Amino acid sequence: MTAQIYSTYATLAEGTTRILGLKDRDMKTVAKVWQILVSLEGLRPQPVELSESRFSFNLPDCPMLHVGKNVSFNVKSKFCDLICIAASRGLMDTILGSQRVTCTWNKALIRGAGKCTITFELVKHK
Repeated sequence: MTAQIYSTYATLAEGTTRILGLKDRDMKTVAKVWQILVSLEGLRPQPVELSESRFSFNLPDCPMLHVGKNVSFNVKSKFCDLICIAASRGLMDTILGSQRVTCTWNKALIRGAGKCTITFELVKHK
């Protein structure tokens, strides 16, 4: 599943950047493309921060939130990890190329604690 999700998001990122004519390999491009892709999934991202090295946004809704109550938090969490890791890696590899980036999320929604915050951050070379 990881390879399929990665491939799907890499292809979507490539097509979106081509359609929009985006040439820059920076966080601003990541932000534009990611917002379009999650919007296509019916999610409404709320930008929190955008700088040269960091892009962060909140999601007030998440597909895992609507999975049945008989599905444990651990199972929902594993699917969240799978989707977020593979999708973000496909997007970042496609747009940023060899630049190292981390993606973190707090899973607040599936814990019942408010909005989920997702952050992309460039890794600083020492």
